[in-house]
Amino acid sequence: MVRIPLKTAALRRAIPIAWRQVKLLQIAKIAGAIAISALNILWHGHGVLRSSTPMLRFSAVALICYLLTTVAEFLWFLATGPRFTGFESPNTSPATGEFESVDPIVDELKTLPPSELREEVLQLATEMKSFEAGTDREFVTTLSAPPAAAALTEAERDEALDRESAELMERTLLTRRAYRERFYRPARALRDELRKRLGIRNVAREPRIPALDEGVLSGAKPITHAANYLVALARRLK
Repeated sequence: MVRIPLKTAALRRAIPIAWRQVKLLQIAKIAGAIAISALNILWHGHGVLRSSTPMLRFSAVALICYLLTTVAEFLWFLATGPRFTGFESPNTSPATGEFESVDPIVDELKTLPPSELREEVLQLATEMKSFEAGTDREFVTTLSAPPAAAALTEAERDEALDRESAELMERTLLTRRAYRERFYRPARALRDELRKRLGIRNVAREPRIPALDEGVLSGAKPITHAANYLVALARRLK
């Protein structure tokens, strides 16, 4: 239920970028539409709109081919363009999906010398791991609560299990919200700055970490995994 608004926000950013890349007056596209339309007319007794006049057939088929090609081109740019998560700042760069220099976090990171940047990463990574360890302890405490007494009726036991499930779900949602509010943006900004300084341009070859890429907590230790990746990048910084 939380993902639907985020996908809508991400599409609102991606659609204008994809549309700007579509070339409406593209010679190859227009030539292809005309060629298909001409072949349709030359196919006597067959083809599309064969009962219509040649001019109507030519115009209609050319227009349909052009529109289909344009839509396919737009969908291709939309599928292969920048990836957005819905958590980006309003000042996010539409071309790269990274934070622009007007973001105070990025401005501050750009001015830090390597040693101080490394310290910032190590401190944030420690806080991220401590946060996850604390939430894990709370989760275990909830799970290790004594089971419903055997004297309870079946309906009462079901009600107790429902309350426990609702509490676990609420804790999970609170953990995700707290992570996004406290760690997601600074962790992602640090990752982007480290990649720039290390000269990592082909990010597709880097490991996919949902906690950093999308702010999604999935897996056994998603926050620790993200923290370890940041530390590994920081240790490569000279």
